[in-house]
Amino acid sequence: MKKNINEELKEEELAESISKTMENDLVKIQEVLDLDLKNLVDVVDSLPNDKKDKVLSLIINKQLEKLKKSLTMDIYSKVSRNVDELTDYYSSKRDGFDAVVEEGDNVANDILFKVIGHHDRKLELPIDVDILKKYCFSTDLREEQFYDTLMWIALRYFAISESISYYQWKDKYEKDLKSSN
Repeated sequence: MKKNINEELKEEELAESISKTMENDLVKIQEVLDLDLKNLVDVVDSLPNDKKDKVLSLIINKQLEKLKKSLTMDIYSKVSRNVDELTDYYSSKRDGFDAVVEEGDNVANDILFKVIGHHDRKLELPIDVDILKKYCFSTDLREEQFYDTLMWIALRYFAISESISYYQWKDKYEKDLKSSN
């Protein structure tokens, strides 16, 4: 009889865990639906250019440092689809953002792959935003789109980082679920 009670408790605990996860996930989705990249771009656009450079440089370099420690190409291949889905959400909310997205994705990936040493390519941190503005962007971008593109690069790095965290959590959750059965 005691064994049946323990099994029921495990099921109750599991049900509670699943319920809390669903609740937390729904809260996160609602928060994201309210977040608009335009709000973030507006904050950056309100700064003088030298402060924009410094702020974006700090954001991008901090994320690159974090990714340098945790990212491999195997992990990137696992999370890249999720990253694209996350960033597609933001690109769908902005009209005329195609050039920014395309250029931002290309530059972000090229820099990231160099930072993590893919194909023995190397790029030391910190990255100077002036170098990005001068040498990395194509002529398809207008000068006023540079900061939007830098914000896009930062967003992409955050999406990669969060996707890694999500997949690590998911793997742990699935292992815990299997071990409880």
